[in-house]
Amino acid sequence: MKKRTIKLIRKRNQQKKIRKPKPVLYLRLAGLFMALTIFLSGPAAGIDIKGHDVKGKVYVSDYYSQDSSNYDFHVLTGRLNLYKREEQKPGIYFEFDGRIRKKIEQGDLRSDVATYKFDEVWLAYKFPGEKLKAIAGRQYIEEMYNTRIDGLNAQYQFDSGFGVGVFGGLAPDKIDESFGTEYKSIGVYSFYYKDWIRLMTGFEHLRYNGKTDREYASLKVFSKLNEKTRLNAISSVSINQITNNVEVENVNLNLLHSYSKKLRMNVFYNYYRTIKYYESAKYYDAFGDLDNSFLLDTNSQTRTGLRVDYKIKKDLKIYASAAYEKRENTSEDSWRLTGGFRQYDVLGFDISGRYTHISGLGSVSDEYNIEIYRNILDTFDLSVYASHEEEKLDELNAFTTAADTYGASLFWPINKYYYLNAFVERFEDEDYSLTSFFAQLGYKLY
Repeated sequence: MKKRTIKLIRKRNQQKKIRKPKPVLYLRLAGLFMALTIFLSGPAAGIDIKGHDVKGKVYVSDYYSQDSSNYDFHVLTGRLNLYKREEQKPGIYFEFDGRIRKKIEQGDLRSDVATYKFDEVWLAYKFPGEKLKAIAGRQYIEEMYNTRIDGLNAQYQFDSGFGVGVFGGLAPDKIDESFGTEYKSIGVYSFYYKDWIRLMTGFEHLRYNGKTDREYASLKVFSKLNEKTRLNAISSVSINQITNNVEVENVNLNLLHSYSKKLRMNVFYNYYRTIKYYESAKYYDAFGDLDNSFLLDTNSQTRTGLRVDYKIKKDLKIYASAAYEKRENTSEDSWRLTGGFRQYDVLGFDISGRYTHISGLGSVSDEYNIEIYRNILDTFDLSVYASHEEEKLDELNAFTTAADTYGASLFWPINKYYYLNAFVERFEDEDYSLTSFFAQLGYKLY
């Protein structure tokens, strides 16, 4: 699937005007890295963050790629994440997580991505008695499946571990996550927290320009059945605004069992279908070809499987998994079989390998992966990796494609505060290639 996607991207890119990178952009990048370093080693270093229990990180990253069609893509990102965690006492806690993204070369397929993006910006207060708390701002409602609001969230927890909450306000735009007034959200939830279980359920009513856009309920369970067995479940159902029927959107079940210190097993089941937004979809339909057939679509896909991990000896682990997938509308199915190993400390190197075989859904593919890792001078974490994939696109194996990916990554904790992350990667198939580079300089706040 990755190779097909890359070919589609290449086709789109060939239709765009190609612009060569300008040297001044690299000078600006160097200037931003320098400014970050000066600020963190100067003014920021003098901030007494320990006394306020504030933690987080700030970084500047650069991504650049060029393909065989001579199409360049270059993006610079700066991110600031600051937070103070909730404590077992009354008081204020908060989180700020925002980034600025500059596309230096045009032609990005995701041209709708906002230049400024705020994942979370909220302030909370736990009242005396430690039962009532209120959170205001852009936030994820953790008790729900996929709800985020720009508003107020209040919850009350009883001594028994049971609690209730209510939230409401505006909601981020579903396309570019910008702030606006088109989306409005209101909902309720409940939870039950004990040492052996975390149970959460809730309901959200989302409106777009005054009309219902989505109504859904969700359930989340994280449980410890005994010392060796855990059961986790996440699910959501929604009301189809055209038929008024209740539709299951997804079900994710994971049963994990540690048979011994050496043997672990995971049985999993996934059911998923498209999450639908109705009124906002009608707005975007004015610019596309969306019709009610999409909103009435009942297509779904299921995935069932088993994974087993086994430690042969202290420095050698192996694993194997098998998963069966089926699509409802076409009755097509496929098998995904995977096996791998990780060997530690072979002349100072850690080596891992993986083989994956996928058959069905109109094709058969085999993929081989290997990675070699080593820590150098107790300072650098360096790894090199490679993969080879062969895909037969029909049952008669009349058309076969192959692709190779290889690269290297580096992690350098410069000191307690600074770090550098980087990788370079090359992708090649019969008629297309892509080279990409990424670097990130960051500063951790302790």
